[in-house]
Amino acid sequence: MAAPALAPRHASRWGLVHRWLGLGLGLWFVMVGLSGAMLVWRDELDAWLNPQWFRARSVGAALDLETVVERARGELALGWVERIRPPRVPGEALRLQVRAGPGRVEVGRIEAFIDPASGALLGVRSLEKLALDRAHGLRTVYELHRNILLGEPGSRFVGVAGLLLLTSAVSGAVLAWPRTRSRLRRLLVVNWRANAARLSLDLHRSAGTLVLVLLLLSTLTGATLVYLNPVRALVSLVSRVQPIPVLPFQVAGRDDVGLSLGELAARVQAAYPAHRVAEIRLPERGSSGVLFQLRAEGDVHRLGDTIAWIHPTTGTLVAERSGRTRSGGEAFMHWLLPLHVGSAFGGTGLVLMALAGAAPLLLLATGSWLWWVKRRRRLQLGAGMAAGSKPMRSAPE
Repeated sequence: MAAPALAPRHASRWGLVHRWLGLGLGLWFVMVGLSGAMLVWRDELDAWLNPQWFRARSVGAALDLETVVERARGELALGWVERIRPPRVPGEALRLQVRAGPGRVEVGRIEAFIDPASGALLGVRSLEKLALDRAHGLRTVYELHRNILLGEPGSRFVGVAGLLLLTSAVSGAVLAWPRTRSRLRRLLVVNWRANAARLSLDLHRSAGTLVLVLLLLSTLTGATLVYLNPVRALVSLVSRVQPIPVLPFQVAGRDDVGLSLGELAARVQAAYPAHRVAEIRLPERGSSGVLFQLRAEGDVHRLGDTIAWIHPTTGTLVAERSGRTRSGGEAFMHWLLPLHVGSAFGGTGLVLMALAGAAPLLLLATGSWLWWVKRRRRLQLGAGMAAGSKPMRSAPE
């Protein structure tokens, strides 16, 4: 049985929505898509752009983490160490997030790259500076993608624009959906020998069809991430959702001596033998839990799906957030970012999401060309009818 055709009035409405969203916000769609495609490979691009920081220069056993932190606070005069990211593989630098001390040129938070064997400082960059140089370019792209460099007001605009992009994708799907089953295959057919207008139409329709699900997924999860607090509150009405991270506080005894970071990391590694320590977050108060982000094979988050808080004095597990402890609501919130960037589907998902990010450029180019051809032909048709000549054929639908 043939699928029912859209009524002309409804088709016209969908066409107007799709056309003017594309023309009005097309450049923004392209910007957010291309920036998102770059951010899918953010770590890899960062290491490629700044190899002098990411590659260790010494060979040998790694220094104890406590020694690295003491050097950063003392000899290197960096400031208060907030986060430690150990090397993922041999030959990679150790990374520190530091709240810059009063003697630093940089202000606010900085990132320091340390040779894990020698403890030498390989480089420092600001985590708050926006620029297009090699050191800060990817962070600028991230802020552009997240809030168009306008802070919280920009984030709200990005959320609204993301919902409009979702509307554009839905309206395009409604317009492209074949009216009969026999035409279903035409959704993905491109006639490379056709004229420019027909070729543009085929490319526009086929590219939109191929990336439709990915566009719907990325725009819906992106808008959800912008309005994270309201979404968390809404989800918590159904299932418990606690914010991340939570640093439980425990009072330490006067004579208690804290364990070193190396000892804490060893205890964590023993408790989670199938995991790798991806990041350590140090508390501002010594008796709060030290947060360990742990990554195992198959995890969907870049830094891992397991978070463990360890008491710095006793070395005991204070709290854990993982697949075995998350509520349904917390699991829902946990999957939003992996679905948005594609890591939920492994390497294949990252590639597909990067391609989907580049698709708006093709869709804008072909859609704008089609609009221009139709507009020009309508003007020619109007001029011809006014002169009493034979009407010209319209552009392909």
